[in-house]
Amino acid sequence: MSESAQGVITLVFPEDYIRQLNSVARVTSENVIYLKRKFVSKAGWELVTFPLSEFASIEYKKEFVFSRVLFGALLVALILFIFVMLVIYWNDLASGTRIQIGALSLAGFYGVRLVMGARRHTFVFNRHQGTKLIWRSLSGDDKLMQPLVDKLIEFTRAKQLLKNL
Repeated sequence: MSESAQGVITLVFPEDYIRQLNSVARVTSENVIYLKRKFVSKAGWELVTFPLSEFASIEYKKEFVFSRVLFGALLVALILFIFVMLVIYWNDLASGTRIQIGALSLAGFYGVRLVMGARRHTFVFNRHQGTKLIWRSLSGDDKLMQPLVDKLIEFTRAKQLLKNL
Protein backbone atom coordinates (compact mmCIF):
# COMPACT_ATOMS: atom_id res chain seq x y z
CA MET A 1 0.00 0.00 0.00
CA SER A 2 1.42 3.40 -0.91
CA GLU A 3 2.03 6.18 1.57
CA SER A 4 -0.86 8.26 0.19
CA ALA A 5 -3.45 5.48 0.56
CA GLN A 6 -5.57 6.13 3.60
CA GLY A 7 -7.54 3.48 5.39
CA VAL A 8 -11.25 3.92 4.83
CA ILE A 9 -12.74 0.91 6.54
CA THR A 10 -11.71 -2.41 8.04
CA LEU A 11 -14.40 -5.04 7.49
CA VAL A 12 -12.55 -8.07 8.88
CA PHE A 13 -10.17 -7.64 11.79
CA PRO A 14 -6.96 -9.74 11.97
CA GLU A 15 -8.25 -11.90 14.84
CA ASP A 16 -11.24 -12.90 12.65
CA TYR A 17 -9.26 -13.72 9.48
CA ILE A 18 -9.48 -17.48 9.90
CA ARG A 19 -13.30 -17.33 10.26
CA GLN A 20 -13.94 -15.13 7.22
CA LEU A 21 -11.67 -16.46 4.48
CA ASN A 22 -12.35 -15.49 0.85
CA SER A 23 -13.81 -12.16 1.88
CA VAL A 24 -12.98 -8.48 1.45
CA ALA A 25 -11.00 -7.51 4.55
CA ARG A 26 -10.34 -3.82 4.04
CA VAL A 27 -11.05 -0.92 1.72
CA THR A 28 -8.62 1.99 1.42
CA SER A 29 -8.83 5.14 -0.66
CA GLU A 30 -6.96 3.39 -3.50
CA ASN A 31 -7.28 -0.38 -2.94
CA VAL A 32 -9.55 -3.22 -1.95
CA ILE A 33 -7.72 -5.77 0.18
CA TYR A 34 -9.07 -9.31 -0.18
CA LEU A 35 -8.52 -12.08 2.35
CA LYS A 36 -7.80 -15.13 0.21
CA ARG A 37 -7.59 -18.67 1.51
CA LYS A 38 -4.17 -20.19 0.92
CA PHE A 39 -3.90 -23.93 1.39
CA VAL A 40 -0.14 -24.41 1.51
CA SER A 41 0.80 -21.88 4.14
CA LYS A 42 1.24 -21.78 7.86
CA ALA A 43 -1.29 -18.97 8.33
CA GLY A 44 -3.85 -20.44 5.92
CA TRP A 45 -4.58 -17.10 4.26
CA GLU A 46 -2.98 -14.22 2.37
CA LEU A 47 -3.99 -10.63 1.70
CA VAL A 48 -4.36 -9.73 -1.99
CA THR A 49 -4.56 -6.09 -3.05
CA PHE A 50 -6.73 -4.95 -5.95
CA PRO A 51 -6.66 -1.33 -7.16
CA LEU A 52 -10.01 0.44 -6.82
CA SER A 53 -9.84 1.31 -10.53
CA GLU A 54 -10.41 -2.40 -11.37
CA PHE A 55 -13.96 -2.30 -10.03
CA ALA A 56 -16.96 -1.48 -12.19
CA SER A 57 -19.46 -1.24 -9.34
CA ILE A 58 -20.10 -2.12 -5.73
CA GLU A 59 -23.49 -3.46 -4.67
CA TYR A 60 -24.92 -3.30 -1.16
CA LYS A 61 -27.67 -5.56 0.16
CA LYS A 62 -29.14 -6.05 3.59
CA GLU A 63 -30.06 -9.73 3.65
CA PHE A 64 -32.39 -11.78 5.78
CA VAL A 65 -30.86 -15.18 6.55
CA PHE A 66 -33.84 -17.53 6.39
CA SER A 67 -31.89 -20.69 7.30
CA ARG A 68 -30.85 -19.22 10.66
CA VAL A 69 -34.43 -18.23 11.42
CA LEU A 70 -35.67 -21.68 10.50
CA PHE A 71 -33.03 -23.46 12.59
CA GLY A 72 -33.63 -21.13 15.55
CA ALA A 73 -37.40 -21.58 15.35
CA LEU A 74 -37.04 -25.37 15.21
CA LEU A 75 -34.71 -25.31 18.21
CA VAL A 76 -37.10 -23.14 20.22
CA ALA A 77 -40.03 -25.39 19.24
CA LEU A 78 -38.07 -28.47 20.34
CA ILE A 79 -37.20 -26.94 23.71
CA LEU A 80 -40.81 -25.85 24.26
CA PHE A 81 -41.98 -29.36 23.33
CA ILE A 82 -39.58 -30.87 25.88
CA PHE A 83 -40.83 -28.52 28.61
CA VAL A 84 -44.49 -29.29 27.79
CA MET A 85 -43.80 -33.04 27.88
CA LEU A 86 -42.03 -32.62 31.23
CA VAL A 87 -45.06 -30.83 32.65
CA ILE A 88 -47.50 -33.42 31.29
CA TYR A 89 -45.52 -36.54 32.26
CA TRP A 90 -43.82 -35.27 35.43
CA ASN A 91 -45.48 -37.91 37.64
CA ASP A 92 -44.37 -40.75 35.33
CA LEU A 93 -40.66 -39.96 35.65
CA ALA A 94 -38.57 -42.48 37.56
CA SER A 95 -37.30 -41.26 40.90
CA GLY A 96 -33.79 -39.88 40.76
CA THR A 97 -34.15 -38.69 37.17
CA ARG A 98 -32.09 -35.56 36.60
CA ILE A 99 -33.26 -32.96 34.16
CA GLN A 100 -30.79 -30.33 33.01
CA ILE A 101 -33.14 -27.35 33.04
CA GLY A 102 -30.21 -24.93 32.71
CA ALA A 103 -28.93 -26.63 29.56
CA LEU A 104 -32.41 -26.69 28.05
CA SER A 105 -32.91 -23.01 28.89
CA LEU A 106 -29.54 -22.13 27.39
CA ALA A 107 -30.44 -23.95 24.17
CA GLY A 108 -33.76 -22.06 24.11
CA PHE A 109 -32.01 -18.70 24.54
CA TYR A 110 -29.58 -19.65 21.75
CA GLY A 111 -32.53 -20.47 19.49
CA VAL A 112 -34.18 -17.12 20.25
CA ARG A 113 -30.88 -15.38 19.49
CA LEU A 114 -30.72 -17.16 16.13
CA VAL A 115 -34.24 -16.06 15.29
CA MET A 116 -33.63 -12.43 16.30
CA GLY A 117 -30.17 -12.04 14.75
CA ALA A 118 -30.98 -13.05 11.21
CA ARG A 119 -29.98 -9.92 9.31
CA ARG A 120 -26.60 -9.28 7.74
CA HIS A 121 -24.91 -6.79 5.44
CA THR A 122 -23.48 -7.85 2.08
CA PHE A 123 -21.18 -5.95 -0.27
CA VAL A 124 -20.44 -7.35 -3.73
CA PHE A 125 -17.43 -5.78 -5.43
CA ASN A 126 -17.83 -6.31 -9.22
CA ARG A 127 -14.60 -6.17 -11.21
CA HIS A 128 -14.41 -5.09 -14.86
CA GLN A 129 -13.31 -8.58 -15.90
CA GLY A 130 -16.47 -10.13 -14.44
CA THR A 131 -15.22 -11.60 -11.18
CA LYS A 132 -16.81 -10.68 -7.88
CA LEU A 133 -15.35 -10.17 -4.43
CA ILE A 134 -17.85 -10.51 -1.60
CA TRP A 135 -17.99 -9.41 2.02
CA ARG A 136 -20.78 -10.58 4.32
CA SER A 137 -21.11 -9.56 7.93
CA LEU A 138 -21.69 -12.35 10.38
CA SER A 139 -25.35 -12.94 11.12
CA GLY A 140 -26.35 -11.05 14.21
CA ASP A 141 -23.67 -8.37 13.72
CA ASP A 142 -26.19 -6.19 11.91
CA LYS A 143 -26.29 -3.33 14.42
CA LEU A 144 -22.64 -3.69 15.40
CA MET A 145 -21.42 -3.27 11.81
CA GLN A 146 -23.90 -0.52 10.84
CA PRO A 147 -21.49 2.44 11.40
CA LEU A 148 -18.80 0.75 9.29
CA VAL A 149 -21.33 -0.06 6.57
CA ASP A 150 -22.59 3.55 6.52
CA LYS A 151 -19.02 4.78 6.14
CA LEU A 152 -18.37 2.38 3.25
CA ILE A 153 -21.63 3.38 1.54
CA GLU A 154 -20.64 7.04 1.82
CA PHE A 155 -17.19 6.27 0.39
CA THR A 156 -18.57 4.26 -2.55
CA ARG A 157 -21.06 7.03 -3.34
CA ALA A 158 -18.22 9.56 -3.39
CA LYS A 159 -16.30 7.31 -5.82
CA GLN A 160 -19.53 6.80 -7.85
CA LEU A 161 -19.29 3.02 -7.60
CA LEU A 162 -22.39 2.26 -5.52
CA LYS A 163 -25.14 0.34 -7.26
CA ASN A 164 -28.67 -0.51 -5.92
CA LEU A 165 -29.31 1.18 -2.67
